[in-house]
This record gives sequence, structure tokens and C-alpha cells, in this order.
Amino acid sequence: MKVITYLINLDGSHERLERASQQLDAVNWPFERFSAVDGRGKALTEFANYDDQRAQQILGRSLMNSELGCYLSHYGCVEKFLSTDADYLVVLEDDMKINSDFKKKLDSMFEYLNQHKELDWYLINIAAKKKKLAKDITQIKDMSLWHAFYFPIRGLGLIWSRQGAQAFVDATKTIHMPVDIFFQTWLSKNGKGLGVWPALVRPAGLDSDILGTVASQGVSRKDKENRGLSHGLKKQKRMWRDRYYAINHLFFHSR
Repeated sequence: MKVITYLINLDGSHERLERASQQLDAVNWPFERFSAVDGRGKALTEFANYDDQRAQQILGRSLMNSELGCYLSHYGCVEKFLSTDADYLVVLEDDMKINSDFKKKLDSMFEYLNQHKELDWYLINIAAKKKKLAKDITQIKDMSLWHAFYFPIRGLGLIWSRQGAQAFVDATKTIHMPVDIFFQTWLSKNGKGLGVWPALVRPAGLDSDILGTVASQGVSRKDKENRGLSHGLKKQKRMWRDRYYAINHLFFHSR
């Protein structure tokens, strides 16, 4: 069993890299820096695979260039992983804070996953803010591993299986929503997402360099999503649709 880890970090974000490196080195968790795609300052037309029309239909707004950079950074990690012989990929964003037992719990979890191939999962969220519409699989020390039928939105810490990584690449013909929202929609529909609780990764309280700050963008994603009736209705429609899929998967697994 081989596990590799990519830490997403923008060129020039030295302090973030140092802060994240110190945490991972302290628990003896090897990693490789992945140079993030910097979408800030670029026109939307510069992103070849971006579908603005579909984004407007689903979100009621265009994506921000920084959101596209974040999406492409995660996609790049997955693509690079598939070119290796590794079995699992851990993806971390540099604005994260890990627990002191990060390595012990991950080692135990990978051992369990490697022994239970029947789980047939794509992606694990190890940074969940909440546990919703979930079904416990097993207890690992004081942490539960669960079916995340309503996949958590936070993308600070993720674990990919090879089959999940390939499915993501195959599903991503065009970009039409932020990557964390795509994961929630995609995995709530196919039921192949997992989660852990309590979370192993939490925000460090920093603004995301990849997504940019309100000052640099002029407006935040939350502001854009809550601006106007059309945006709000489309957001609610998307969330209720994802919950519907999640409830169906939960009901099926509870029978």
C-alpha cells in the first residue's frame, strides 16, 4: 500500500508553506508541495474548459477566476496522482491545521480501507465542519469513519482512491461550479463519499490564498451567492437536490 500527499500552495506564499510544513514534519508525515494554479487577475475567457452558461444556469452567477484556479489546482493534484503507482492520495490546502494524532489515525484508517475494498469509495473528507445524513462504517480509535451521503463542503483535507480520482477526471469535461460544490453534488448523487468525525484537519483561520480575499476580489463567494433572488433560489434548489440524493442513499443503506 502506497500513500502520497500533495500540499497545495501558491508560489510566493512562503509563510503558509512554512507553517504547514512544520505541522506535517512534526508528525512525521511526508508530503510534496503542489504549485497551485493562480487564477487571480485572469479573465474568465482565459480558462479553456470553463462553461459560463452552465454556471449561470446552476449557480445563477459566473465563477470567480480564483475559484477556477482552486478547481484546477485540485484537478492537477488528481491528474498527477494518476500518473504515479500510489494507491491513495491525500490532498491538503496550506491554510490548514492538523491534529497531533493526524498520522496515527490516518495510518489506522488506511490499514482498514486496504482491508475492506468492498467499500467502493471515491473521496474522503477529513475536514468536515458538520456530519449530516451519514451512516457510520467503523470506529478508528476515537474517530468514526462514515458514509458521507451529503458530502461536506469543506475541501481543506481530502483523500482519493485511484478509482475515485479516475472518475473525477472522467466527469470533469467542463468546469461550471466551484470544486467543493462539485464534490458535494457529484458525491451526494453517486453515494461514494466518506467522511471522518471529529475532523482531522481544520482551518487555520487564514483567508485562502487560492480563492483570494474580499479585498483582492472585491466581493466574496458568499456575497455573490446571496446577492439577488435568482442566485438564492438556484442555491436552494441545488442544495435540496443534493439532500434528496443523500436521503435516498441513506435510506437504502439503512434497510
